[in-house]
Amino acid sequence: MIVRPKPNLLGMLFSLKGSIAKRIALRSLLVTLLASVIVLVEIWHPAYFSKVNATPFTLLGLSLSIFMSFRNNACYDRWWEGRKHLGQLIIEVRSLIRQTQGLMAAAERELMLRELCGFAHGLIARLRVENEMSAIKPWTQDAV
Repeated sequence: MIVRPKPNLLGMLFSLKGSIAKRIALRSLLVTLLASVIVLVEIWHPAYFSKVNATPFTLLGLSLSIFMSFRNNACYDRWWEGRKHLGQLIIEVRSLIRQTQGLMAAAERELMLRELCGFAHGLIARLRVENEMSAIKPWTQDAV
């Protein structure tokens, strides 16, 4: 069992591994700059902007938060379903390895099990949008 140290709050907030922060950093910076320019123009030239009540923004924010909540839940459900199927695939491969122990010749069994392992590694590479052939190559017949 792998035991990792428990991260503290600052470590979790500033961790970039597995975070989407790297992908959205430029967009966030551009939106921040645009908002800053708009605020500065509004401060220097208030005649360009009319006074608006906060109610439309409140309703828009509420509807966006509800929409994002449903979208986030749907994405997590799809991820979790895929995780369950991948776990089931690994369980089935391990079960097949145990079941073939006494039934087949050693060479045939090794070839079949290597191909099964190659399939599992290739599937994981495809799901991660990586090169499938480089993941499968160590498990193919050429490696035997």
